[in-house]
Amino acid sequence: MLIPGVSGGTVALICGIYYKLIAAVDTFFEKPKENFKFLLSVAMGGIIGILVFSKLILLTYNTYKTPMVYLFMGAVLGSIPLLIKSAGVKKIDLKTITYPLLGIVIVLLLECLPKDLFIINADGLAEYLVIFLIGIVLATALVLPGISFSYMLLILGLYEQTLGAIETVNIVFLFAMGTGVLLGIFLTAKIIRIILRKYPKQTYLVIIGFVIASIKDVFPGIPYGTELLVSALLLLGSFYTIYKISNK
Repeated sequence: MLIPGVSGGTVALICGIYYKLIAAVDTFFEKPKENFKFLLSVAMGGIIGILVFSKLILLTYNTYKTPMVYLFMGAVLGSIPLLIKSAGVKKIDLKTITYPLLGIVIVLLLECLPKDLFIINADGLAEYLVIFLIGIVLATALVLPGISFSYMLLILGLYEQTLGAIETVNIVFLFAMGTGVLLGIFLTAKIIRIILRKYPKQTYLVIIGFVIASIKDVFPGIPYGTELLVSALLLLGSFYTIYKISNK
């Protein structure tokens, strides 16, 4: 997730823990001990990964940006066969094509929204309530694959304010947004889980659209020379690796 434009939901899909994460959040209070252990292990792994590998990943990404992006795109594409399998697709028909297109359109429509759609001066109770409500909306970007959290912050006009709040440790701002995001994660996870149970095929096909659309945000263009060969090998290698892992 350190790579710009990468969605948390997409990473969870690649790792094969997307549904388990949603279920753990949705049923947290039903099995608190079991779910807490699982969520804590993922969270601790994420924190350790960021602390240990952030400099290496960011240095590699900044030095070899195009090959690294192709490596990621191969991993994303490698998760699509698992989604197709989860959707139970046996043949290509109009519905099989329509739902992924719907997912792509939803992401593209979100990206068409002007940046800084909302400008909020966080200096009163009403403004912090709005930030709390926006936090609930932002949570969808953490749960749904293919939608970047940072891009949602840009659309809602809170990207710079949020970074500033983190830098200056603005407790009230961060608490308002954080509690909104936390509540939004529980609500979104519950809704997604219900939809997955009732309409698994349609939901997974729409998610495929989200995932495909996420590639557009990081696509660096077609390289040339040696970089083209390296990028192609990394794309194919990461696709094959994720494809084999997800089919075990």
